Amino acid sequence: MTTPADDLAAALATAHETATAVDPTTVPTVDSVAAGYRVQERLVERLQTTRGAPVGYKIGFTNDRVRRDLGVDEPGYGRLLADTVSSSPTAVSADRFVDVRVEPELAFRLGSDLSAGSTRRDAREAVSAVVPAIELVDSRTGWTFDAALAVADNSLDAGLVVGDDVDPAGIALADESVTLRIEGSPVDSGVGADVLGHPLAALTWLADEVGGLAAGTLVTTGSLTEPVAVEAGESVVAAFASLGTVELRIE
Repeated sequence: MTTPADDLAAALATAHETATAVDPTTVPTVDSVAAGYRVQERLVERLQTTRGAPVGYKIGFTNDRVRRDLGVDEPGYGRLLADTVSSSPTAVSADRFVDVRVEPELAFRLGSDLSAGSTRRDAREAVSAVVPAIELVDSRTGWTFDAALAVADNSLDAGLVVGDDVDPAGIALADESVTLRIEGSPVDSGVGADVLGHPLAALTWLADEVGGLAAGTLVTTGSLTEPVAVEAGESVVAAFASLGTVELRIE
């Protein structure tokens, strides 16, 4: 016999695979963030059969503007699946998504384990590379959700485009700025401090939440801007101050 969590995970998995929105009033409700993570586990089990094994985590809702606009009051995390991570420049089909949006982010690649309870200095020492990125986010419930449902939907994960790994030495992470351009026009900008005051604060938060992170894990720390809607035919560029550019085209 299936549980409501199984039923919701199945509905969300179908929505992921068919790029068809689910009416949140027609599926089992999620009454807490903890319950949302239980659904997420079941959803990821289903998705990795076609999208690869987990290679890291995505942290969401670390930006005050994002939390305010989406009505979410706390950070959340999802899993990054191997086949959804691609290198810049790349192109993706709009047909893969319900209603895709993009977010420029700072990601970290860990060179050593990071345990729960670590300090920001511990986190900095564990990071082997800073990775500029554009995250693709999508809501399989038509951008109608609360924190628990967003978490259940793998924290809105829809893919990640990464630039070149950069040695973290000398990078002022809180001050690292980015300008997001759509079709060459700037649409938003932000800095590392927009992520919980410092991107490493997001990394230590995640380590605490999941009981530690293993060497080799890739972690995105949350959007430096608000999520920006994009359409087929549009090109997206995230131009970072010292980390280079990340390029994506929606086809």
